Amino acid sequence: MAEIGNQNTKNQTTIEIPGNTGLFGQQTKSRIYTVTDTETGLVTVYDDDKWIMGAGDGGIWSDTKIGVYNPANGEWSFNKHANDAERKYFTSETGKKIVTNNSTDAKFESKFQELRNKGVSAEEAYLKAKEFAGSSTKEESTPQVNFRLTGIPKQETQRDEMAGKPGQTLIYPQDHAQGDFDFIKIVPIEYIPMLQAGQTFDDMRRSLSVKQRYLRKERVVGSTIFLPMVPGISESNATDWSGDTINPIQIAAGQVAASAIASAGKGKFGEAAAGMVANTGAAVQNMMSESETMKTFLTAYFAGKAVSADLTGRAGIVVNPNLEVLFKGPQLRTFQYNFKFTPRDDREAQTVKTIIKVFKKAMAPKRREAQIFLNVPSVFKIKYLMRGKVEHPFLNKIKPCAMTSFNIDYTPEGSYMTYGDGSMTSYVVNMNFAELEPIYNNDVQIDSEDMGY
Repeated sequence: MAEIGNQNTKNQTTIEIPGNTGLFGQQTKSRIYTVTDTETGLVTVYDDDKWIMGAGDGGIWSDTKIGVYNPANGEWSFNKHANDAERKYFTSETGKKIVTNNSTDAKFESKFQELRNKGVSAEEAYLKAKEFAGSSTKEESTPQVNFRLTGIPKQETQRDEMAGKPGQTLIYPQDHAQGDFDFIKIVPIEYIPMLQAGQTFDDMRRSLSVKQRYLRKERVVGSTIFLPMVPGISESNATDWSGDTINPIQIAAGQVAASAIASAGKGKFGEAAAGMVANTGAAVQNMMSESETMKTFLTAYFAGKAVSADLTGRAGIVVNPNLEVLFKGPQLRTFQYNFKFTPRDDREAQTVKTIIKVFKKAMAPKRREAQIFLNVPSVFKIKYLMRGKVEHPFLNKIKPCAMTSFNIDYTPEGSYMTYGDGSMTSYVVNMNFAELEPIYNNDVQIDSEDMGY
């Protein structure tokens, strides 16, 4: 990846560039990103995974700079890695708008994040970031921008205290309230759905990121809870990779299908559908002419399909499955915490009881007045604090989380024991959280001073 300096902002998008085709001649999507110098205004455009030379595993595919755009005068400076299709696309009005909008969005996101990190409210940060970034041309280039979602019921406003009093602080143990101790800070916040009534297309696009959604609009709906650091603080990052196979017949059929789909996209669906069977047959016929072994295999393969039996193995031929581990998608992180509460006086016992009730109430779904639908439970912000004041620089950050389970053991010592007022002498609480979205590559900043996500 290109180095991003302090005066630069970055944004990524996926577009179709006419003339950029794949292995089977089909239209492909290019993943480009822009790096904007906020001092000069120059926008550098990169292809995130561009073919440079060679082929297959021996080829070179790289994060590649293709040119620099000056929005002030509309001029481009392309390098040798920009092909003819890219030059034609990015010098068009559509291409210029894409790059300009990417630059504007990146500057907005960077400024907004900077202001929010400084404690500026979401509303004020939004206005200041919008002023800093300038106007965007997206509304001119995006035909769907006037489309608004309808038919999605608005969530009922929760007027009553949802989970304790918003603004109230609950601390355990209470003698840590006046000291420089490390805490786990947990705050119930209102769930913000991606799809909301009255949204524009651009609003929906911006709502795809859970992290940004909650940075822009966050409503605390319960007491802020400070709990002591506990053993077992950890994170587990995982992605889903699994084996997949493809045999020569599937490759040939895939090539035919890809060509047919490409033809259908040009308004020749009838011709494409009619020619697909013929082309598949021709491809198989060509394969049979390659060698006697291939002819024997294909004969046994299709005969076996007809009678639901493995005739290729009985013919002494095993096809190469081309087994390869492929990326299937990200996985969500989960966090588990175990707390033991041992109240030492009546006041602390009441605090513990309130903390437990806040968690139980916040994670519970809400019935609507008509009792036909349910509103989504609250979600939680979790932060590790050093000395009770600043986010811990050596522990991971956490995106908004849903509480998936909350378990209480009222008799952790193996016997029933209470104080004079009936409160339990100890409680053991186990809580499990799941992040609302996965960790993405741009969430991890190597040159940041903290641990990051």
